[in-house]
Amino acid sequence: MRRTAAAEPDCAVIGVDAAAAGLRETSRRLAAKPARGGLPNALCGRMALADAPGELAGLADRLTVLLPWGELLAAVARPDAGGLARLRGLCREGAELRVVFGHGPEAEAAAVRDLALPELTDANLAMLERRYREAGFEARARWMALEAVRALPTTWAKRLAFSGRARTFVEVRGRAMAAPAPAG
Repeated sequence: MRRTAAAEPDCAVIGVDAAAAGLRETSRRLAAKPARGGLPNALCGRMALADAPGELAGLADRLTVLLPWGELLAAVARPDAGGLARLRGLCREGAELRVVFGHGPEAEAAAVRDLALPELTDANLAMLERRYREAGFEARARWMALEAVRALPTTWAKRLAFSGRARTFVEVRGRAMAAPAPAG
């Protein structure tokens, strides 16, 4: 988020997380004076997936979900139609989509079980594309190499990629299609 805001000063960047505690330090640094590393075009807020899109409905020109956990992981990896619809609700027509997620049968055994995450297979990639399309995204899913995960601009990506535990990663990229016309 910080890198995007710094690289694109004319772009408003909004970072959200379901847990406010994880945003405190980033929010504090973003709010500093620009001379001290603050970025006036970036802000953080707490929003659980269940609350989306809320006041952010239709604002996103770009939606990036990097290595989610919990409810958001289930929404993008199963994928959950309601969760994907909430994410689509954040986007303008044509908005860029990038989702990166991964898990391993041993590394995240409890999460795989508790969230009913599917095994990551070639057949699952085709299913992901179909479900994303049903939710309003024209998207392609592909395997993501561990080196590419290591290059993601997050400390969580580094932790997962350098953990030495077996994980498979998937990247879904695409665009938000035209929103369906309201019923009535």
